[in-house]
Amino acid sequence: MLRELVESTSRRLQEHLAPLVERLHAFMQGRPAVSQLPAPAKAAPEPSRARSDESRPPAPVDGELPRAYGQSRAVLMARDPWWLFAHWEVPPVRRVEVLRALGVEGEGTREVLRVYEVAADSSASWDIELPPGAERTDIHVDRPGRSYRVEIGLRTAAGRFVCLVTSNLVVAPAAEPSRDTSVRWVTVADARRVISSSADWSGRRVPAATTATALAPAGATAPDSTPAPRSSEGLPAGPRASDALPVR
Repeated sequence: MLRELVESTSRRLQEHLAPLVERLHAFMQGRPAVSQLPAPAKAAPEPSRARSDESRPPAPVDGELPRAYGQSRAVLMARDPWWLFAHWEVPPVRRVEVLRALGVEGEGTREVLRVYEVAADSSASWDIELPPGAERTDIHVDRPGRSYRVEIGLRTAAGRFVCLVTSNLVVAPAAEPSRDTSVRWVTVADARRVISSSADWSGRRVPAATTATALAPAGATAPDSTPAPRSSEGLPAGPRASDALPVR
């Protein structure tokens, strides 16, 4: 019995020590050790959580700005007297709500940008059809100096227009030089006090001051006794800095 007990104990020790010896031998030879132990069971993946807000945009990756912010917003800017620029964002959930409210009438709708000329003597408006997924566009206007705003919305097959988002109001620049000739003068009294005032400019040219190139009084002649030509800026005649150039 004692012999059988010793043999069974030896077999058990050999079973437990064999993997350890194999790992040690592999480590000494620089080979990856093969584990004989059973692999742990993998944890079941957690079920994905549905977002409560479908309009929420995906989070930016690696510090990049997101493509959308999940807000209904339209911005209109005046580029020059004849062109405006608009960009906007309309969350998908907003479109879905409007289409559900339209019901059967919502079939065949087109997304358009409607331009309004805001003036006391005009109520003109026109539509620009937008391609799917558009988020910006240039707008041509025929009347510079007027106020404009735009609306992005859905137009049904029957011609009904449903607004999704409204922009701000802008004024296109006039197609002529500005009539504002006011000049802003600032007097700095000290580091903490600045006196500002404005005045109108008559448009008369300010006479140029005498510069360092006029080295002699009016009427003087150049060293070669040749009268110096008068400056187009109204400077007095006399030697010029170019007179010091080497003679060729």
